[in-house]
Amino acid sequence: MWLNRLTRIPTKKLLMNTFRYLKKITRPEQCLTAALATFVVALLSNGPSWFTAEKIAAPITIALSVLGASLWHYGARYDVYAKKHWDVVTVIHPQRLLFFGCVSFIMSVVVAFLFLPKACTLIAFINVFIIVFYARRLDQYWPWKNLVIALVCTSPLIIGWLSGQHVHSIVLPMIIATFFIYLAREILKDIQDREANHGLRFTMVMDIGVKASLRIAGAMLCIAILVLLIGWQYIPSSLFFAIAAYWISVSVLVWNGIKLLMATDLASRYKRIDIAVLSFLICILAIRISIF
Repeated sequence: MWLNRLTRIPTKKLLMNTFRYLKKITRPEQCLTAALATFVVALLSNGPSWFTAEKIAAPITIALSVLGASLWHYGARYDVYAKKHWDVVTVIHPQRLLFFGCVSFIMSVVVAFLFLPKACTLIAFINVFIIVFYARRLDQYWPWKNLVIALVCTSPLIIGWLSGQHVHSIVLPMIIATFFIYLAREILKDIQDREANHGLRFTMVMDIGVKASLRIAGAMLCIAILVLLIGWQYIPSSLFFAIAAYWISVSVLVWNGIKLLMATDLASRYKRIDIAVLSFLICILAIRISIF
């Protein structure tokens, strides 16, 4: 019966639906963005050469880790994504996604073990541990849920930072700021997903309400801004592009922080604060070009 229905679907439409489904569950844009972030930070941590074994292995490790996280999470929490009527993802074979996610996780740890320092291997393993237990344990209560996801989202910068020995002083403030940015982002995402999370997770917005959650997200951005203002001293005044990118990051955070502290609901546009992290990468790249 199902085969007869399948054969009635036009081939072009079937291929398009398959492509959209694969794109959704693998999140290639996130894999690429995380890998790029790792590579850019590694450029400042591992000598003058643009391409070394460490600089190639670090982004590959992160890309495999992000791919594994996406596959595993869709497989383990298909019930949540099925409830998002604004963006429904119907997972037919969750066990297969769990299997391929596990394979991707193992590959990420193996690459880190073979080519990167032990600290990077440990972080890659911690990422696997967090994601596996997040899907059914750590995502049940918001303090752990938000903190561990913010940590995982910051790990591309951390692995890039630890992949070598030559570390620029600006990287650490950016890593700390990125952690608080993603902590705010996770709070906003939970506000947007509160309907889908109902009965499956206990998020901050369910505990203290929308307005209080928005203000806490704004406070997280304020901490990120403070860290960036402290780190400003590490950028040479002669680097125009680095300075411009740095202040774009600060400006984005200030604008969003003010709106959130005023309890303006930006949950549906939570991805906008990613612009700040992207500006970090441009700043680091500008510094890297000026040094070597």
